[in-house]
Amino acid sequence: MWNDILSECLNAFGLFFLHPMLYVFLLVSLIIGYIRVKKERKNFSFRIYNAKYEIITSIWNGLLVGVLFSIVTLGIGVMVPVQLLYVIELITILVMLTLQVQWMSSAYLVGISLFLITLIPSSKMPSQFQNFIEHAKVINFQSITILVGLLLLIEGILIQLNASKKSNPLLVESKRGKKIGAHSVKRLWLVPLFLLIPTGPITSDFHWWPVLHIGQTSYSIVLVPFSIGFYQLIRGSIANQTIKMIGRQVCLLSIFIIAGGVLSFYNDIIAYATLALAIVGRELITYLQKNRDANSPAIFTSQERGLVVLGILPDSPAEKMDVHVGETITKVNGQIIKSITEFYEALQINRAYCKLEVIDLNAQIRITQSAVYEGQHHELGFLFVEDAKELIGKIPG
Repeated sequence: MWNDILSECLNAFGLFFLHPMLYVFLLVSLIIGYIRVKKERKNFSFRIYNAKYEIITSIWNGLLVGVLFSIVTLGIGVMVPVQLLYVIELITILVMLTLQVQWMSSAYLVGISLFLITLIPSSKMPSQFQNFIEHAKVINFQSITILVGLLLLIEGILIQLNASKKSNPLLVESKRGKKIGAHSVKRLWLVPLFLLIPTGPITSDFHWWPVLHIGQTSYSIVLVPFSIGFYQLIRGSIANQTIKMIGRQVCLLSIFIIAGGVLSFYNDIIAYATLALAIVGRELITYLQKNRDANSPAIFTSQERGLVVLGILPDSPAEKMDVHVGETITKVNGQIIKSITEFYEALQINRAYCKLEVIDLNAQIRITQSAVYEGQHHELGFLFVEDAKELIGKIPG
């Protein structure tokens, strides 16, 4: 048995690189990065991160989490008909190509796939597809429900650990048509999971494996590249704090879905209700955050007391000065500043050294200072809202 399992895993790993999902994921990630760079150049006259940033910051996280959760999916015997996997992957690719990654939660993708398979009458399909649809309809809803719960748990973990780390500053219009700052997070993760499909060389020597199927069915192991997406626009709060909260909410929802999947062994109706809860719950999390943000005052706007930091360029002097997004700079080199012009003028007092007075996120005042080397850094690296084309705090030459 163990030789069969190892052989199947190696075969599945090799076939993984032939899966179109992998290459669509790479293509769409690059397109998203290219569009982001265009927006950054339009707003700030320069790019903040290169077009490969989305791939670099997400792909390894998805792969690592996929490896860890594959131990779970194989251990408990999550079994999915290969025909259903084809439908899920096709729906995922189609949604991914629209670049609307906010719809790429497993709750939506699996829900849409099940809805289509359930409603499509195989008798009205062309003869070559009738057998495919009939096999796709043979679904172990308990196993599917637990799979959705696990994918939601993966989504929540990735949102907390990866999406919350870096958000992208941009300029948007308020309801009054005024230019304000905001942060957006748009992520794609490729999460490969080992799953079981009916028929194959593996038969269980143990009565408890696979857990989620009763009988003497044989199995094959496939490595399925699930794609998970996330998007959020935030204007009325600090992005990393809000994103972490959303991640925790998705994790909490996943626990209810997994619990519902376990309980569904006692009644099939619980599985249907739990899958519906996954869709409604995930949409509710998004809706509540949008509503909170719409009813909260914008943080990144012009203020009388100083300049609010909209963003900080990577590898810049500003990044080393321990100033955070959302904090307000009130003094530069001892001078009170309320505009970009005053910011520049205060920097000229000492062009090799910068001392800032900052109001932090807890409304506490602190002093931060750093040497600035003109030969190495011609820019401080602070992004402000006050002037879209002059947002970077440059040291006058």
